[in-house]
Amino acid sequence: MESDFACKIAALAAKEPRFDIEVYGFVSDAVTFSVARLARERHVSAAELLDGIREFATITYGVVASQVLASWGLTHESHVGEVVYLLINAGLLRASKEDSPEDFNTGRPLFPQVAQIRTVRRKSDKLPFID
Repeated sequence: MESDFACKIAALAAKEPRFDIEVYGFVSDAVTFSVARLARERHVSAAELLDGIREFATITYGVVASQVLASWGLTHESHVGEVVYLLINAGLLRASKEDSPEDFNTGRPLFPQVAQIRTVRRKSDKLPFID
């Protein structure tokens, strides 16, 4: 028998196919992770949740965290807000009166691109060099 949580998640995934079903459980777990990091239990802001999601994803999936989340449809901070509010509307998360989906609309990617570092070695570096 499926739990109430699993049934609500399945309904969300059917209603919003843009996001993989895995994303809902992940975001819910990331909220729990973010709250647990606080000195005392309280509401987390959008900025705190976004930081918590990045950290939780990196702990959970390592160097491929951004690719895993992207494969689920989470590529921008605004996508996190959409998922959070889908979970809120399904009764699986709560928001304060001051919260808004626009709090997540930063225009930034969830995981910023890291510049590729290209190393150029010269013969004068006195390191092994292969021509």
